[in-house]
Amino acid sequence: MPLYEFSCKKCGQRFESLVTVGKEKDVVCAKCGSADVEKMVSCFGIGGGSSRLKASSSSCTTCSTGSCSTCH
Repeated sequence: MPLYEFSCKKCGQRFESLVTVGKEKDVVCAKCGSADVEKMVSCFGIGGGSSRLKASSSSCTTCSTGSCSTCH
């Protein structure tokens, strides 16, 4: 069950909720109880895990210039 961040359009409260996939429309504001909420895009979820981080040129074993596809 994924953890999503929501923002209430009525009172502005931001909150997180564990939501079963497809049940996002059933989420209500934790503060005022309004069902007029919007799912937010979390910075944590953007870009994937550490496997997608670029290697620094000092750790590159592919080239010595820091300009190969591993470095960039």
